[in-house]
Amino acid sequence: MTGSPRENRASTAVANLRRAAAGLGLLVLLLLAAELTIRVEDWVRFRTPLGPSLKDQSELSVLDATGRHPAPGSSYSKWQINSVGTRGPEPDPDKAATRVLVVGASETFGLYESPNREYPRQLADSLDASHCPADVLNAGFIGMSLPTVEQDLRLRLRALTPRLVVYYATPPQYAEEIPVAVVPARSGRVSPPTPSWHLRFLPRAYSQLKSMIPPLSDALRQRDIARQRAEKPAGWVYETIPREHLDAFDLDLRRLVGTIRGIGAIPILITHANGFTGTPPMGGKILRAWERFYPRATGDALVTFDSVAAERIRRIGADSGVTVVDVWRAFHGVNAPQLFADFSHFTDRGAARMASLLQPAVSQALGCRN
Repeated sequence: MTGSPRENRASTAVANLRRAAAGLGLLVLLLLAAELTIRVEDWVRFRTPLGPSLKDQSELSVLDATGRHPAPGSSYSKWQINSVGTRGPEPDPDKAATRVLVVGASETFGLYESPNREYPRQLADSLDASHCPADVLNAGFIGMSLPTVEQDLRLRLRALTPRLVVYYATPPQYAEEIPVAVVPARSGRVSPPTPSWHLRFLPRAYSQLKSMIPPLSDALRQRDIARQRAEKPAGWVYETIPREHLDAFDLDLRRLVGTIRGIGAIPILITHANGFTGTPPMGGKILRAWERFYPRATGDALVTFDSVAAERIRRIGADSGVTVVDVWRAFHGVNAPQLFADFSHFTDRGAARMASLLQPAVSQALGCRN
């Protein structure tokens, strides 16, 4: 027996509503399962709390009376900050006389390497293997400008009484504005990074989607670059980096050398390597990713700036009697996609090569026999 048309329509609507509710419930369960899986994975791999946590590695920083730097005792995923605010193990008091501070930006802090495979940690392993034990501390952090590194050494890191300070320069920071900003120190009560409840699944899924569909990732970069440049006046984009920007980098680096010596340490400078001098070099999509970080310069201008800045670093080394490890030259002709995860950040193999290039200079400065 069948009902009236109105009753049939009502019955169909109820059935459709139930199916929609069941589908929505299933989707919610799948999302909850994915979120829980990621949280359990983070806990197993990195002991990240299952509950509130930091959102990303940039939240590891704190701003206090000594400026911006990693917050002591904080952690996110594979990034662990020790009690003195450097990445990695605690300082070794038995090796205090051979303490080496490695300072710089994200290339030093480490982004894509496996846990404990960033180049400062691999440098420590290389020194131990060559019977030159040293207390190597990774004092780099994401986005640390050269003036902020100088401030951090002068106000905070000097208390660690390093024997050597190794600085890995990031000249492309000077492709934007001059003077390059220093994050000012702040007095008063300082709050540590605050964990929060947030979805971990969506950022992970978005990242995976971009990696699975390279054209999508490149299209998003191009759109972002175009948007940033559209808001600026004509002529804002540099085809070549103005000389005054290079001069500002030169002046700030000379000031850093003076600060390192002023705290009683020996400076070692490193030229900046990138993925576009290798054989084969990184491709155009990666170059556009570099432009996205520094939209005021074209990709070709960034590559050229690294080249001319390397020459300035060599000149500063000669003028000031400072050892320069020229990784810009050493990474020429290498298989860039094997050593770089993007335009300038290393893979495990790239970090290993970096450590092997640094080890002789650091050993010699420490008085070890190679």
